[in-house]
Amino acid sequence: MAKTHRRHDHTAWITHFVRDRSPEQDFPGEDEEEYGYFAGGELEADAGAFQVLTAIIRLGGLMPGYSFRKGRTTIYGGQPAVCATEMPLYAFATYARERAAAGNVSAYGISFLKSEFYAAGGRPAIYGLSTDHVKYARNDPTCRIIDEAILPVREQFRFIAHNPGGATRPIDWSHEREWRWVARDGEVDNIWVQDYNGIYGPVPALPLFKGHTEGRPFSRVCIIVWSVDEAKEINELLTGFYLAGSNNYDSPFDKQVIQRSRIIVLEEVIKAVEQNREFNAQTIEGLEKAQLLRPITIASPPKNAAKIVAEAFAAAKAAGEQAGAAFNAKHGNTSGSFGFAHAATSDVTSPIVQYLLASKQASGPFDGEVWLNYSGPHGSGDIDYAEEVCRAAAKVLAEKLGIEVYVSSALD
Repeated sequence: MAKTHRRHDHTAWITHFVRDRSPEQDFPGEDEEEYGYFAGGELEADAGAFQVLTAIIRLGGLMPGYSFRKGRTTIYGGQPAVCATEMPLYAFATYARERAAAGNVSAYGISFLKSEFYAAGGRPAIYGLSTDHVKYARNDPTCRIIDEAILPVREQFRFIAHNPGGATRPIDWSHEREWRWVARDGEVDNIWVQDYNGIYGPVPALPLFKGHTEGRPFSRVCIIVWSVDEAKEINELLTGFYLAGSNNYDSPFDKQVIQRSRIIVLEEVIKAVEQNREFNAQTIEGLEKAQLLRPITIASPPKNAAKIVAEAFAAAKAAGEQAGAAFNAKHGNTSGSFGFAHAATSDVTSPIVQYLLASKQASGPFDGEVWLNYSGPHGSGDIDYAEEVCRAAAKVLAEKLGIEVYVSSALD
């Protein structure tokens, strides 16, 4: 592959940036059913860009969209597409900063190697055609297909209208250096999601974490956020999926892909370039050399981990039994609502929590939540009794293990 690290205007990475959802723009439809088809069931219709980003990670892939503008799709060929840009990171960071007020661009996204996006079926956009007289085989708001004599249908997803010399309304999006992808193979180009009606199932999508074992080309990705606090949240999310090896829909996540992935903080990129004059930090390649790519947290077990856990679990058992006896003495054997309760933590980056999971003394993570499997009264039963017991155990576990522990409960 040709070397690109000496040029600040060229990079081996391309990026799919996300923005705030806009119901008026993103979900056209004449009735609720059509609206729901476009809105889906995983996010609120007006979800913010960071929520969209975390949903992409949680689901493990990118669902193609129609890129509606003024109620009409800007994707040709009859299929929705995943869009990405090969603009260098710093160039897009400044672009996003300038257009943030308009709400058209955000500072959140996911980058992948251009070669791997190409292997997945992604291709660079085609800006404009050799003819200004475009005829359509179909030209509906949600489906626009150009006459195949002008451009083969299979390639139309790449087409972007382009007329920089237009007298009344110039059209020029070439600065975005766009690439696009559409689903081709239903066996591998899918992820599981919940639709607008609450039904779970596979939908066309570009999987990010399936890895080579599932027939996908991605070896790593970079998650882009604006602030350090957001990076910590993404770190916990990715680390949880690394430890679990799947998401809540049992979609397998390749641990090696997640381990090799990195997190980028755009505030740090702008500071490196504008304040520290590190001009090589304008691209992901340069950030790697500047050590500004953040890995997920994979920790070694602390010293005497087995002894620490054994003592903590014994103390939690005793505290739970004492709390259970006090509850029964006060309330008798009357039974309330049935449910379950667990002493839980979401501190998946903690070395002791990772040790508990590796030694099968904890379960999960379940969407980032880990249940601590100390012996003693907990789990299913009278919900009031179970919560009382777990509260006592959780307090002891937090003190002994040095982590935040809380009660996770639900009616059954």
